[in-house]
Amino acid sequence: MNILKILVCNYLAGFLISLLNSHELSVFPDAAITLSNWLIGLVLLLGVIFIANMVVYSRSIDRVGMGVSIAAMRMSLVFPIAASLFVFGETIGGIKYIGIILALGSLLLMVPRIRTKSISGLSDAWLPILIFIMTGFADTGLKVYERVFSKQMSEDLFISGIFFVSFLVGMGILIKRNEIHFTFKEIGYGIVTGIVNLYSSIFLIYALKLMPGSIVFPLVNVTLVVSGTFIGILIWKDKPSLKQWSGLGIAIISIFLLLG
Repeated sequence: MNILKILVCNYLAGFLISLLNSHELSVFPDAAITLSNWLIGLVLLLGVIFIANMVVYSRSIDRVGMGVSIAAMRMSLVFPIAASLFVFGETIGGIKYIGIILALGSLLLMVPRIRTKSISGLSDAWLPILIFIMTGFADTGLKVYERVFSKQMSEDLFISGIFFVSFLVGMGILIKRNEIHFTFKEIGYGIVTGIVNLYSSIFLIYALKLMPGSIVFPLVNVTLVVSGTFIGILIWKDKPSLKQWSGLGIAIISIFLLLG
């Protein structure tokens, strides 16, 4: 199947669901919405980054391997952690700093060695670097919205705006390629992934309202990898290496420290 077509359907589905659930639509046309240029710029920037990052990620897996690509994406959480601590001045207990360090270390240890390839040429080397930067910017952008713009626009309308921009970018590429014919399977996968993608972003924003970002981001990344590892073991009979088992144990310890 065409990955870009699935992404386009994914963002269209997420946009429609999020827009229909937004507070602003429920009170339209009586609501008076005033949006700053900075907020509009943030929505446009994140919309481009969201879909560009997925395209680059799939290409990176093909060109430089799964392990390097996943490591670049997971380690990007240093961006939102740094923003939370040094820009927004969040304070956390000393034991939680240890949890953050352990979380970062565990993510590196649990990176799978699947289809490992050697990076050949400058163009290939840029792929994981782009993933690192774009994923970090995307997560940081959600934190910026939560701290600066959440009173101007509801979470649903904010995410719907991002997804709409991502949809337009992806659709524009498909039109340029003359690939606008979708299969039922691509549409179906797009709708399902759109629902998951939408609510993972919205729930992340909800979590940022309740907990410091310096705790939320490593916690989300670590629990994602831990749960994914166990699903792989139970369903696909994956056999983690000793290094990955070590990372799994450290990850579980980091979760307890971050939640403690």
